[in-house]
Amino acid sequence: MKKVIYALLGLVVLLVIAVIAAPFLIPAERLKEELILAVNDATGRTLAIDGEIGVSVFPTLGVQASKVSLSNAPSSDTPNMATFDNLTIKLAVLPLLTGQVQVNKFVLDKPVINLEVDKSGKANWDFGSATAPSESTSATDKAASSSDSSGLGIRDLNLGDVQIIGGALTYTDQKSGDVQKVSDINLGLVLEGLDNPFIAKGSVVWNKEKLDFDTTIGKLSAVLENKPSTLASSLQSTKVTLKLDGDLASTQPLSLTGKTDLSVPSVKELIRWTGTAFEARENTFEAMSIKGNLKIEDTQYAFKNASLAFDKINGDGDFLIKLGGKIPYLEGRLNIVELDVNPYMPEGSQQSPSADKGSSSGQQSNQKWDDTPIDFSGLKAANAKFDLTVGSLLIQEIKIGKSNIKTNLKNGVLDVALTELALYEGKGSGAVKIDARTAQAKVSKNFSLSGLQLNPLLNDAADFDKLEGTGKIDIAINTVGQSQKDFVEALNGNGKILFENGAIKGINLAAMARNVTSAFTDKSGSQKTDFAELSGTYTITNGLLKNTDLKMLNPFIRVTGAGDVDMPPKTLDYRVEPKVVASTEGQGGKDASGLVVPIKISGSWDNPKFAPDLAGVIGNVADPKKLKEKGKEELNKAIEKNLGDKVGKSLGGFLGKKKD
Repeated sequence: MKKVIYALLGLVVLLVIAVIAAPFLIPAERLKEELILAVNDATGRTLAIDGEIGVSVFPTLGVQASKVSLSNAPSSDTPNMATFDNLTIKLAVLPLLTGQVQVNKFVLDKPVINLEVDKSGKANWDFGSATAPSESTSATDKAASSSDSSGLGIRDLNLGDVQIIGGALTYTDQKSGDVQKVSDINLGLVLEGLDNPFIAKGSVVWNKEKLDFDTTIGKLSAVLENKPSTLASSLQSTKVTLKLDGDLASTQPLSLTGKTDLSVPSVKELIRWTGTAFEARENTFEAMSIKGNLKIEDTQYAFKNASLAFDKINGDGDFLIKLGGKIPYLEGRLNIVELDVNPYMPEGSQQSPSADKGSSSGQQSNQKWDDTPIDFSGLKAANAKFDLTVGSLLIQEIKIGKSNIKTNLKNGVLDVALTELALYEGKGSGAVKIDARTAQAKVSKNFSLSGLQLNPLLNDAADFDKLEGTGKIDIAINTVGQSQKDFVEALNGNGKILFENGAIKGINLAAMARNVTSAFTDKSGSQKTDFAELSGTYTITNGLLKNTDLKMLNPFIRVTGAGDVDMPPKTLDYRVEPKVVASTEGQGGKDASGLVVPIKISGSWDNPKFAPDLAGVIGNVADPKKLKEKGKEELNKAIEKNLGDKVGKSLGGFLGKKKD
């Protein structure tokens, strides 16, 4: 027995002597050659060690090398995939005997990594398939390899001094030409055992901005075994701060829940930092913060109970993204307390509607419809369902109360339902549908608004304060095409208006019908035409709007109108005829036999012409058959000379238009 013990002790002593003496007995150059051959066999790349190399076996198994490089893929213009000024690896030997890996030191000094994807989509870090395990591998061996706590064939792992110092990383996509660079990479890892927290902490510089990161995993062994653990991570810079505190249920597939907190001091500066040119008005696209509960289940991402603050906008909502199908699916709900979109509209879009846009002496507007094709392909990029509720909305000068919009996008068809709309003491609803499944997009709109107070609405929407009353508006239109011009030319539909208990300010139609001259020369500013009803219907056929039943009911005057508005060339041809009621019996009274001056409105939208319908005037003062030709000519000249200019200027001023 003693001989056996002595023999074992002698064997141990010999092993220790061999381990200590090995680095001195084995030439370093031979070790370098063997290492180079091994890397070449494993990767197909060339490993070069142009500096010194040192090897230790006991008490640590380690390698120290300087000026190390690994060649790149043949498709790359960059010679090396990776270079290191210094590489140090040291493992404690004795713990290895019990299946424990203790990394005393692992330091990469000034590593430079070049990651590339060539034009065919192959990555330079793809070294080819690893040698497949032999089919003769026994089930027992396989079970044994997966039965340990880490799944890596080790019982425990301990990290001592593990660092990356002063590293740099470049990512190049040869197909797109995109190049991203990260510099000043500094990373430190802490792990005192697989059942202890794993900490990764460091910083990088990207686009001249330093980012600090800190990640802690509760138990690395749980992650390696695909079991639940905790995860806390943060990313911080002057441009953005992001924090996540959650639970990691599994990594295969990824299952994560937690609370997130995103803070951005300036959205515009964040966008510019990413390399994207971005212009925005002063005090817009500034501070933003988002907080909520994140849940990731494989390819499904949910963000619940989210609170949002962006500039002066505050809201809450829920969001869901599914990436597992052929195209992404998005679903969400957003509730905004108050929204003013004016600061985010393009420059010039807030110009007053009444601003003079120039005049044209021709019969057609100088402002043509845009024939640039509209790209609706984005409607096929995803399916989505989204609900938006806004407490109050301001668009230009238009003030909208509480509104609710429901959208549904499926297979290139977008349905938008306006289920609630509070507008100037009235309410409304509507729907918009865009079908972009074919090259010719189909668009339809239906809106119904009632109880609107016209004066504040028109004053805010068009700077027009000449109309008062309570209004009801219905519209149903549809069109098809690829551009704005196509849509106008193919526009079809119908609608109606009904304004009640209102007034037209700035003109007295009853006085005009009785005495045209005094009606248009009164400078008191008290001109006004009250009405019990102003109504009409219209149809649109291929861009041509027709109205035949415009009527206004007043105790002393009845006004009717009919005509066309041709939208493709932006012209109109309309006739308004006021008629005096014979008594104060109101709207039911008989028409009087006095001078009635029908007004013709024609020309372009930019510069409409207002003129009395002379034939109508003549028909009201006498029987044209009884007038001599000379008398008619003189009457025509007299009416046009005395009335034409006054009618045009007065109506033009009433509508806010200039007359040549």
